[in-house]
Amino acid sequence: MSSELRLHPDQLRSHAVTAAGLSEDLRAALRFGPGPVGGRALTAEHERLGAAVLVAVRELAELSAALADAASAATSADDAVAVALRRIQDGLSGEEHA
Repeated sequence: MSSELRLHPDQLRSHAVTAAGLSEDLRAALRFGPGPVGGRALTAEHERLGAAVLVAVRELAELSAALADAASAATSADDAVAVALRRIQDGLSGEEHA
């Protein structure tokens, strides 16, 4: 099938893996707590940052899952289009011989 018709599921899978990796990196970053220096302001800032990172972690995990699903759907769509194009081509070839 011509490349301009392809949905590039491999690229979608690659993006899904990247998003999953970023999500895990962010989750790992949350394991570090504030030290004893800095007091309440540092603790409050750490909590605010932690909440923002948790939102990003969830969004990246959802993005990763959506991209993986899109890659599967793209593969199925590519396969269906290839089958349809072969049928059309076979039909056109059959008409030429008739």
